[in-house]
Amino acid sequence: MKSLAPFLLLCAACRAAPTPEPVPGPTPAPAPVAVAPATLSDWPITLANAAKAAEAGEYERADRLLITHGLQHAGSPEALDAALWRAVLAADPLNPRFQYSERLGLLDAAVAAGVHGPRATEARVLRRLIEVADSMSAVLGTIRSNSEQRVRAREEEIRKLTDELDRTTAELERIKKRLGPRPPVERP
Repeated sequence: MKSLAPFLLLCAACRAAPTPEPVPGPTPAPAPVAVAPATLSDWPITLANAAKAAEAGEYERADRLLITHGLQHAGSPEALDAALWRAVLAADPLNPRFQYSERLGLLDAAVAAGVHGPRATEARVLRRLIEVADSMSAVLGTIRSNSEQRVRAREEEIRKLTDELDRTTAELERIKKRLGPRPPVERP
């Protein structure tokens, strides 16, 4: 309790003390603060719209949005992102608009344009994935083509054997008729 007493005395003294009056004098005007208007980037909206279009299968519209943004903001980091996202959407296997060389070309252009750091690593990894996917697709195409040729060859062989079997069956029927019982011959 003894240690609390000085504290309470201090609190009471602070309450009872008169507040000092402010000293009148010229009040300096606040310095104007230069506030640049906040410029919101339209990149997130463009990217969201392009992603939405791609999800809906409208790859051409998505590509157009990204191209337009890249041209309007040429040289900016957002333009580089737009180039990279064009390559990403072109790499989508469901996107019929781009061929193998175009997909790789878009990625190479994005890296050459100045995509650095993690984005460059992402672009290089995506490029390798596209190379592997397209080589697998080519192998699958070859396997499919060979399989179709084998199926056609089998079907042709089956057709030939069926024709031969039909001819042999017809010949057997003729022989049966010739060798079959003959009606008795009537003698006059």
